[in-house]
Amino acid sequence: MFQFVVSRWYLVRKVALLLGLVWFVVGCGQNPVQPDPIPASVQGAYILAEGLWRQDNSTLARFDAASGMVTQDFFARVNPGLRIGDTANNMVLKGDTLYVVVSTSRSIEVIRASSGVSLGRIRMPQMGQEPRKMVIVNDTTAYVSNIDDSITEINPRTFTIRTPRIAVGPAPEGIAATSQYVVVANSGFGDFRANEPKAGTLSVVDLATRREIRTIAGLPNAGDVVTNRSKTRLYAAYRHLPMSRDSLGGIVEFDAANLQELRRWRMKSPSALNFSSTGDTLFYLGDSGVELLTLRQTDAKPTIAVRRTAMNEFWYGLGVHPRSSELWITNARDFSTNGEVIVRRIDGTIVRRFDVGINPNTVVFF
Repeated sequence: MFQFVVSRWYLVRKVALLLGLVWFVVGCGQNPVQPDPIPASVQGAYILAEGLWRQDNSTLARFDAASGMVTQDFFARVNPGLRIGDTANNMVLKGDTLYVVVSTSRSIEVIRASSGVSLGRIRMPQMGQEPRKMVIVNDTTAYVSNIDDSITEINPRTFTIRTPRIAVGPAPEGIAATSQYVVVANSGFGDFRANEPKAGTLSVVDLATRREIRTIAGLPNAGDVVTNRSKTRLYAAYRHLPMSRDSLGGIVEFDAANLQELRRWRMKSPSALNFSSTGDTLFYLGDSGVELLTLRQTDAKPTIAVRRTAMNEFWYGLGVHPRSSELWITNARDFSTNGEVIVRRIDGTIVRRFDVGINPNTVVFF
């Protein structure tokens, strides 16, 4: 039986706040030390840092747009005694609920986005099911990809498991949903499992039957999969295999209704696919920095948006602001110390930059 684990620390925190208020009113002590205030954000961003594998040091920072204040390790501050877990790979927002996918801990942390308070935790049902990426189909249906060559269906409203295991290809990573299908990128972990069946393919799972109905080949080391806002187009990124040093990866555009390939662009190791605020431009991390495809142009070609010039920066993740189209680039630096976020305009101007946790990988705006 799979259960929704309600965070007892939420109640503990409320009691502690009440006791603190009573202590203040009765005058127990002069000039008590107050913690740094945490702004009540109306708009801002969450930045997820995965930390180091097996170190249990994933963190979640929050940026407040009104004040410009960044609260480090925000989740731990709001929920004393709780941690995100090990290792946080992905997060998605649905309404006022944030879902953080944590692989080694085999869990999905559920958070109230407006406050940061933990709402509970979804435990993956089987050993070896380490979740990687998540897609929300609707109010009651979501899927996560698992490292054990499967996906799991979840009810995001009740935080319960609906279908424990649907077999797909080796090492699934990116996952997206159309009106009919869930599409999963079977990376094969690059060279490691490249020769196994279904490596370098997309698995297509029918939403009605919850079964894999076909695979789409020709995407070695497949990574990200996303749909556009209207769910009429699906885009999949694949990276070249490290053993084939001179090969290129690429991005493929599909008709979301029949999954027929429409266009293909070749470039080296694209990742972190994001749409512009208008939805007609696809941004991604490429070999040169942040690159883009102007999708409304029939002859669209990969174009450099912001070139990476600092040799000591490793751009690890990307978010595109839904209202301004600012580029929020996560820089992992040396992969062992705190990373940073670099906010840049399309013309390359740096708006701000600030430190976050180790290996920041995902930005979600609210």
